[in-house]
Amino acid sequence: MKLKSTFTHCVLVAATVFSLSAQAQDGSSVVIGKNDWLFTKYEFAEPSDAVDTQATIQMLEKINKMFERKGIALAMVMVPSKIRVNADQLPDNVKLDAYTAGKYDNAVKALKAAGVNIVSLNQAFLTSPNREGEKSLFMRLDTHWSHSGAMLAAETIKAEIDANPTLKAAWNATPVEKYSLTWNDKGNPVRTRDLVRLLPGGTVSYPPERVLQFRVKRENESNAGLLAGGDTTLITVIGSSYSNKNTGYPDALRFVLQRNLLDISIPVDQGPWVGMEAYLKDDAFKTNKPKLIIWEIPERELRSPPNYKHRDARYIIENNDWLSRVEALLK
Repeated sequence: MKLKSTFTHCVLVAATVFSLSAQAQDGSSVVIGKNDWLFTKYEFAEPSDAVDTQATIQMLEKINKMFERKGIALAMVMVPSKIRVNADQLPDNVKLDAYTAGKYDNAVKALKAAGVNIVSLNQAFLTSPNREGEKSLFMRLDTHWSHSGAMLAAETIKAEIDANPTLKAAWNATPVEKYSLTWNDKGNPVRTRDLVRLLPGGTVSYPPERVLQFRVKRENESNAGLLAGGDTTLITVIGSSYSNKNTGYPDALRFVLQRNLLDISIPVDQGPWVGMEAYLKDDAFKTNKPKLIIWEIPERELRSPPNYKHRDARYIIENNDWLSRVEALLK
């Protein structure tokens, strides 16, 4: 199997596994907020998620150790939920509960204690002045981060790499590639709107929102060169649809890190575990083992270990079976 970037509207699938109690409120998986902001209810955590969340943290701890033994540095990147970053745009009758508000930081603390190289984006996103308008970190009508959010994520990842000896050594061991970046002068109208598609019929229509975007180019090469991994790519960026090239995230990392990289985006219905296993089975890994893997997982997917029962049955894997298969692939 040859891996390639795949863009899917993650909320369309996520809605099918959203808790029945939340959906029963109004039959919709979307919260209509202030100023034409839309949110997915799936981002609200529940205390009943705690067991699955702890299982996910334990899985990440174990695979981190497997990569360490293989001489591969693993940087975990957790995408903060839009409902927390833009909580001020939630309707007045929808409030963040304490469990949802604190889940990200609590998970980061647990992962750090377990020795995982976790990159926390939480503080950077919560304190960013880009709350609304063309530079907002998340799109109003879509689940995903904007180019501005992708760039802030890349800059935060680079800061963590610089501060972490393990990650810095891995980054230093990869070849330098020169990239330039140009921001557009004004926002572009975009039609990325996975949340609009989930609204009940007859809901008011929304014009395309305008989002400020950038272009990244490798020096002395065409933009087409960004799409090819090449033999010099010793950094792999893997994750959900937030890692898809359409969000700007892979190119933001290329520019900030000044490195080429292999970018892999996995549909949310498969989950991060199936995606990682598929990568380890692929020639992209077998013939060109990376020095550094940057693995992105959305905060809301902390509740979804390999054996998560609400996932499509094709992609449910017993936790220990998944670990055994990955360990065999890494030997």
